[in-house]
Amino acid sequence: MKLSTLVEKLGGHLEGPDADEQVSGVSTIQDARSDQVCYYGNPLYKHHLKETKALAVITAFRIESSSRNTILVDKAYHAFRKALIIFSKTIASGFDGVHPSAVVHPEAFLASDVSVGPNAVVDTEVVIGRGSLIGAGTIIAPGVRIGDECVIHPGVVIYHASVLGDRVIIHSGTVIGSDGFGFVPDPDGHLKVPQNGNVVIGDDVEIGAGCTIDRAVVGSTVIGNNTKLDNLIHIAHNVTIGSGCLLAAQTGIAGSTSVGSGVVFGGQAGITGHITIGDGAVIAAQAGVSRDIPAGVTVSGYPARPHGSSLRMSAALADLPDFRRKVIEFMRNFNSTEEDNR
Repeated sequence: MKLSTLVEKLGGHLEGPDADEQVSGVSTIQDARSDQVCYYGNPLYKHHLKETKALAVITAFRIESSSRNTILVDKAYHAFRKALIIFSKTIASGFDGVHPSAVVHPEAFLASDVSVGPNAVVDTEVVIGRGSLIGAGTIIAPGVRIGDECVIHPGVVIYHASVLGDRVIIHSGTVIGSDGFGFVPDPDGHLKVPQNGNVVIGDDVEIGAGCTIDRAVVGSTVIGNNTKLDNLIHIAHNVTIGSGCLLAAQTGIAGSTSVGSGVVFGGQAGITGHITIGDGAVIAAQAGVSRDIPAGVTVSGYPARPHGSSLRMSAALADLPDFRRKVIEFMRNFNSTEEDNR
């Protein structure tokens, strides 16, 4: 599209002479071609402004750059996101409708404009809402409910009775609704506890690649509206996660833990079971959480404690070798003085 058209769609103001030039896409500030736009907002990338070949730079303030055009907007990263959406080419399948190699049970219901890719399986009593896309090789087990405009990428497995809201995105290799890790110790071996519940996923949830979300023992494992999961995350049985949460890669949450809304988890955070994490809490990367976290509190370290306390402990540990050396030196001097006094 014309640069002027893109600027209008972004709600910005163009400073530069090339309003009628064609834009082919979006790239980084360092790699953009002369027919692409880029985003600038982080001073760490300021040095690239002098050499960028971009047709235009999306930013929230006036800049000096080698680009002849600047797109000024109030919220630059929001505008960058919108530009990415405009030029997005991400699809889960290039096939329209139901591919001949897909297996769709006669008692499944597919609404209008649903696409099912090659070798996918849609089992009995499955309901798929309008405009949803099921990628190649994906397995949708009996009784699953999938809302409107969902994108289930290739190679996803959704176990029986799972429920997905509207506009859910699930990336490849993820398993929804597998059995929770429930066993009773017994002299004859560990006895499996039946996992009779399901998984319920709200609207506008995105789940990364290689995630596992276990079904509940009874009731539901719940992921709230607009929550986003990175890759390689495990959610155990009967966990409830509120709306608008962010979970970075390799986070693990043990069974029956309740997470409020707007909670942020750093990468590799580990959460024990049967605890409560309040709204708006922040769990730092690699934190080990073993007790309740109040709303709005930031914790870090292992075991997790308020972030300020954790930083002070880390600083004290850094001083420990020098402190140890001084104690040893003091004890030597003390013992020497003791001997001289005898």
